[in-house]
Amino acid sequence: MIFYPQAEFAQSAAAAVAPTEISADQGPCSALVTVTGADGKPVYNAKVTARVRSGFMSTKKLDLETFTSAAGQVKIVGLPEAPKKDVIIYISKDDKMETVEFKRDGPCHENFDVHLK
Repeated sequence: MIFYPQAEFAQSAAAAVAPTEISADQGPCSALVTVTGADGKPVYNAKVTARVRSGFMSTKKLDLETFTSAAGQVKIVGLPEAPKKDVIIYISKDDKMETVEFKRDGPCHENFDVHLK
C-alpha cells in the first residue's frame, strides 16, 4: 500500500481529469484554456464563454459557453483556421474575470494559461 501526502494526491488526481470540451464545428483548430487561482491551484467550475463569427461580413455568430473541469481546463475544438475576427475567450469565476484571444494570424492549436486573481 502506498501513501501519498494530501497535496501530491490532489495534484495527480487533477492531472488525470480530462478537460471539458466544447465544439464550434467550424474547422480543425483548437484552444486549450487552463485556469488557476491566486494560489496556483486549478479553478473548478469557472465560466468560459466565446463568440465565433463567420459568414459574409461576420454576420453569423456562434456563442459558446461551458465550465472548467476539476483540472481547471476547457478545450474549445472545431475553431476555424482563419476566423473572420479574433475569437475572444472570457473566463470568469465569482468577481474575477480574464480574457484571452485566439488570433486569426496565430497558431491553429493554442494553449492559454489564465491566472484568476
